[in-house]
Amino acid sequence: MSWQTIVQYTLAIKFISFSLLFTTNLLSTSSPFDSSSKLLLKSPSNHLNPLLRWDAVYFAKQATRGYQHEQDLAFMPGISIIAKFFRVESSEAFVMSTTVAAAFAGSGAALALFHLTKSLVPSLRPPKNSANFPLLVAVLFLLSPSPATLHSAPYTEPFFAFTTFLGMLLYLRKQHLLASGVWGLGTMFRAQGVVLGVGFFGWKYVLEEPRRKFNRAYSFHTLLRGIPPFFVYSTISAAPFLAYQRWVFNQFCPSSPEALLGRARRPWCEGLLGFSYGWIQREYWDVGPFRYWTLQQLPNFVLASPVLILCLAASVSYYRQNPLSLLPFLSSPSDLPPPETPFHALHLAPYIHLHTFLTLLLLTSSHVQIVLRVCTSNPVLYWYAATLFSSEKEGNKKWGRRWVMYCVVWGMVSVVLWSSFLPPA
Repeated sequence: MSWQTIVQYTLAIKFISFSLLFTTNLLSTSSPFDSSSKLLLKSPSNHLNPLLRWDAVYFAKQATRGYQHEQDLAFMPGISIIAKFFRVESSEAFVMSTTVAAAFAGSGAALALFHLTKSLVPSLRPPKNSANFPLLVAVLFLLSPSPATLHSAPYTEPFFAFTTFLGMLLYLRKQHLLASGVWGLGTMFRAQGVVLGVGFFGWKYVLEEPRRKFNRAYSFHTLLRGIPPFFVYSTISAAPFLAYQRWVFNQFCPSSPEALLGRARRPWCEGLLGFSYGWIQREYWDVGPFRYWTLQQLPNFVLASPVLILCLAASVSYYRQNPLSLLPFLSSPSDLPPPETPFHALHLAPYIHLHTFLTLLLLTSSHVQIVLRVCTSNPVLYWYAATLFSSEKEGNKKWGRRWVMYCVVWGMVSVVLWSSFLPPA
């Protein structure tokens, strides 16, 4: 009956999130920090107003008016495609239809994470309540540090989390074609989905399989046989991103001078691949290595620090237990001691490596506060939090409880800030 429990938790948390969001908006005596949502809705006092904040404004514009400005191109078209499926013509219809779709995706993500955890985490030296471990992981996922983007608003996070977890589950079941297709669907919502296919299939066909055949010796013959499936599955996962970049190039980089209407050809049009994504992120959002590391952004680092600290602690804890997992060409199961907890099992290595890479990328090269919402698609964070919470060691259990308390308290605060169009977002 775990799926029913997850659905019940999902509905309860969504009800609390919506209630707090609309109550805050109703009781607020001041105007929101940003008036963008009022410009999109037909009535400035529209009751849907608090759902339309931050990136949701861009999504609504794209769905109802198309890609009008260059900075709009930084957002993948997944939510716009959903809106077109519902034949959305107004911002009001966009908010209602995509909010409902996001609610189903969020519930699906929790269920997919539950089954992924149940299939993946072995019963090795389990805590006393190990039978409830997958359920605990799913509940911790629902207690997101950014409940507005997971439970209330028409945002990409529920869709990307659902496709990420479902793709991982299919990958674990060796249904690689389906996994690559599902990750490809996720790439329609967030460009980082490209990393999933390349990372997991690269781990399997480039690192794991060639070494497994001969235990320690690396087999280049096996590698050569693994390159075709690696290329095919990775390409399928990245196909929506590549197709979107090609569409953008055709729309905004016409070859004839007449089509430019007297405007200069944009710099990214002259790039080797003609991709707009990286250039627009740097130009309009100042995204890049250490660009965000300024004194003015210190408050955002403080806001992001609880999630970043837990993410980094998860990586450190795993690598301390499994130091040779950093050397996939050399390590083998016999080299490593028995795992201290299910979280430290050797076969979780590709998940931990991906988690570590994305955490360091967010820390060094992104608007660091977005970790509060993009962490929803990171299963390692919830596995580690659940490991702490269910630990028999009082010190670990205390940190697990603190994480739950943080998610509850900060989650409510963030909903209030969201309603007023205040950061973080």
